Amino acid sequence: MRYPAAAVLLLLAAAPAGAGECPAIAGGDPALAEIDAEARLGFIRDRLAREAGRAKTWSEAWTLGWGLLTGGQLALVPILDDRGTQIDLLVGAGSSAIGLAGQLILPLSVIGDQQRLEGSLQKSPAGPDRCELLRQAEEMFIQDAENEAEGRGWLMHGANVLINVGAMLILGLGFDRWESGAINAAAGLAIGELMIFTQPAALEDDLERYRKADLPPPGEPRARRWILAPLLSQNNLGMALTVSF
Repeated sequence: MRYPAAAVLLLLAAAPAGAGECPAIAGGDPALAEIDAEARLGFIRDRLAREAGRAKTWSEAWTLGWGLLTGGQLALVPILDDRGTQIDLLVGAGSSAIGLAGQLILPLSVIGDQQRLEGSLQKSPAGPDRCELLRQAEEMFIQDAENEAEGRGWLMHGANVLINVGAMLILGLGFDRWESGAINAAAGLAIGELMIFTQPAALEDDLERYRKADLPPPGEPRARRWILAPLLSQNNLGMALTVSF
């Protein structure tokens, strides 16, 4: 049976968005456009959900850790009689408070984006609008991967050095406490680098796979997971890091 050309065009226009109808992401392999929109959305949804969970755990652990370090040092100030030690504790609390503020003010963007994506998926029915939803999801994917890269980039390392060297100079130049200033700076640098090193950063690799149209099944296990939590005991206050493979 033959169909008029106009009827064929109308049928194509009315077909729901599917394989080959949603363009590839910027910088992506052309083969990505041939993959069904639902499969692409499923991959992004799965990756953002995993990363958001890890980012939330990481953020909550470090928020608690910085809060304990700040509050613990401030609580010791009125208890101790030595003025020099009190000064050390106040400067140390100030450095810890900067770390706490960073966690509260600048959370990883994947946490909020994942929630927004889930809300959009629930509101948007299957059909032509799925391509627009996929485009928005891809934008979140790119932005969140860039945000993670910035969180582990040289600016964060530089800020860590600046904050702790600044604290050392305050103690050294302001109060002639160079020894305690150096100790506090070394400890602060180590803790800050640990925070940067343990920040979740899987989205860069996930985005690269997506751009190559290499979409594994949802729920594929990853090679490494980490757990970071405050470590409290009678004589110690710190952070505990566990890595599993």
